[in-house]
Amino acid sequence: MGFENVCKSLNAYFSNNKFLAPIQAFALPATFVCGALLIVSSIPGVSLGWFISVVRVFFYLFFFMLLGTENFLMIAIALGLRVAESLIDELVDIFKYGYFSWSSLVYIVVFGFLAYLAYMKSVKGTK
Repeated sequence: MGFENVCKSLNAYFSNNKFLAPIQAFALPATFVCGALLIVSSIPGVSLGWFISVVRVFFYLFFFMLLGTENFLMIAIALGLRVAESLIDELVDIFKYGYFSWSSLVYIVVFGFLAYLAYMKSVKGTK
């Protein structure tokens, strides 16, 4: 079980880091807030400017902290938020600008598959 070892290693690292250990308890809500802001920024007409770049960095930082908790259902939801952002980007590209973005499609497939795997892992863990 290599993935569980990675999650345990991440938990050990974040727990022993004097700067990140205090904020590890806020990983779940912070990941969801950052994911929601990413989705809002994808909506046409909403511009968060440079702030969205900072939000994206924090989303991934808190996501890795969330991986350390091994709460696979919440990991699946966080990945689903990332898929939703890419899906909105793809739809905007198609309907507003008239072109197909392959990068958004790759993000949808990859993050969607990872969300599916995390969800299946959470279902197996509850039985």
